[in-house]
Amino acid sequence: MKEGGYKRVLETLELLNKENPRKEIIRPYEYVEKERAVGDIFDKSYWSLHSEGRELLPLKFSNGKTQEDVVKEVVESIKSGTKVIIIRGVCGTGKSAIALNIGRCLGRASIVVPVKALQTQYEKDYAEKKYLIKQNGERLKITVITGRDNHESRLIPGVSCSDPSLPENIKIIEKNYNQISDYYKKNPLISNTAAPELKNVKRISIAPSNPYWSPIMLATKEIYLPDAKKKKYSGLSGKDFIFYHRRQGCSYYDQYQSYIDSDIIIFNSAKYKIETDIERKPSTDVEIIDEADEFLDSFSTQQTINLTRLANSLNTVIPDDRSTDDAIKEIIKIIKMEELNKRAIGIEQDKIYKLAETPINKIIEEVLENPDIENEIIYDESNYALRLLELVKNFSEFIPETFITYKRYEDELYVSLVTTNLSKKFKEIVDKNKAVVLMSGTFHSDAILKNVFGITDFKVVEAETKFPGTIEIALTGKEFDCKYSNFYSKAHTREEYLQSLSTCLEKAKKPTLIHVNAFEDLPNEKELSNLQLINLPSKERLIETQRNDRNGNSIEIFKSGLSNTLFTTKCARGVDFPGETCNSVIFTKFPNPNPNDIFWKVLKQTHPEYFWEFYKDKASREFLQKIYRALRFDDDNVIVLSPDSRVISAVRDIQKTT
Repeated sequence: MKEGGYKRVLETLELLNKENPRKEIIRPYEYVEKERAVGDIFDKSYWSLHSEGRELLPLKFSNGKTQEDVVKEVVESIKSGTKVIIIRGVCGTGKSAIALNIGRCLGRASIVVPVKALQTQYEKDYAEKKYLIKQNGERLKITVITGRDNHESRLIPGVSCSDPSLPENIKIIEKNYNQISDYYKKNPLISNTAAPELKNVKRISIAPSNPYWSPIMLATKEIYLPDAKKKKYSGLSGKDFIFYHRRQGCSYYDQYQSYIDSDIIIFNSAKYKIETDIERKPSTDVEIIDEADEFLDSFSTQQTINLTRLANSLNTVIPDDRSTDDAIKEIIKIIKMEELNKRAIGIEQDKIYKLAETPINKIIEEVLENPDIENEIIYDESNYALRLLELVKNFSEFIPETFITYKRYEDELYVSLVTTNLSKKFKEIVDKNKAVVLMSGTFHSDAILKNVFGITDFKVVEAETKFPGTIEIALTGKEFDCKYSNFYSKAHTREEYLQSLSTCLEKAKKPTLIHVNAFEDLPNEKELSNLQLINLPSKERLIETQRNDRNGNSIEIFKSGLSNTLFTTKCARGVDFPGETCNSVIFTKFPNPNPNDIFWKVLKQTHPEYFWEFYKDKASREFLQKIYRALRFDDDNVIVLSPDSRVISAVRDIQKTT
């Protein structure tokens, strides 16, 4: 700054300090930051958002409110004692910025998103481009917690932190003995480097050979890691945990520093539920659930556990305490007996059992009666035995309302559990946390919130409730009702359906997003060849493509215009294709849930009074979410096509209401 310019700044500061009613002294660097719009460190407002030195003002909605108004209403409600708040806001509301500002005002926040794409969006937008300023003048610290697959190992470059050959992941079994023995000898914390017997090897015996391995343990179960910095934090239900932070440099383990010092921690819903179940998630001032209707729906997702693999994993857990060791052996014995029983009498895969009447209930009781089992398992993230802890946390309080099915796959025995008591599941989240904010543009009906989830005491805060853009219908003349009974009765054929779907692709204005309701909606390789369906992929090809595309590259290719079609089962939430990014949306079929899923079967049997209302409510919300992937702004327009006439009818209903 030139000398004259700096003199003018000082003169202006002198005037400002004379007139400053708050009596704080404004210093030169603070004034310059004001000019650059980096943020007023004395600002006590409910809104902060900056990008490249510019302040971004809150959006204004069609109801006259702004994003800041929504933040203020939520924060004041929580401070006055409201524990559950629902924010109704459609796509384009800017719910992510609202969530971050709620956290900024209240202290610390956990933000939960349903899919990795939304996590990536938060990271891209708020860890790189945009930022928020706290009331002390510092930037809001935001950390996205991601799984091992997303981080490269520092011990073995070129592989991810989930690689099964790493010492913290390797299965402790006979065929891996040579590698295990090598890791044991390289463990700097062990003085006796003689080759151990496999039965005496614990995870703590080999994992420290990776100097970056940094476990999180209950504070009541300390472990000997003298090279670690012990960092204590408060988890849920009054439990304290210790993060044993060893050598820095591995992004997977280093991210858990955020449990101690980040203002905002962003989880995907799967990771959040696991961390909540084992109560290792840090205690924060507010839980903010994005796409909350899907989060609530996911309470109904059954847990499937491989009993054969569980028994093998428990064999590697060797407690020092005799009673704990006996309890683990008893669980293994129960599993072995169940395997013998199912081999003898066979498995009826469609048969549904009450959990309380099966040996699985005895396994849960053993864990509950022997809490040290958790201490033996919890630090070993790679041990499949962790699934046992999740099972106990998920279902121990819901035994009368939990049902199970069995199946055998590749000679291993699996059991699937599901509970229909979703209200208790939600109450668990509320009871473990200080406040819960639920955000979505497609919430359940009030009746479903009350009857299914038990949510009765809550406050609704309206954000933008008007859906953006316009929807058109394009007909091919080959539409028909694609319900299962029409195919079963041969009123319509599979060939008719596939030809109709192919015609939709021909007629659609590109770029086109194709929502594949189920892989079976696509032709197999034989059908593809016989019917000459050159514009459709086979179901086998889509399965393989999505399996190999964990980072969502196909989505980015479509958004960038390098591909004019995107077939996917994964874009119901969290990904937007506004403007010319997507001109048409094709539905392979109306997105009804699978009625043969164990949850819907059990719900129909146990709660017929609200089964159909919940079933139809779920389908309607998923349909809206999928359409509005292509509509983010008021001037967006999308054309909808489908072989299924139910889709066309549903769009017409939307057109009437909008």
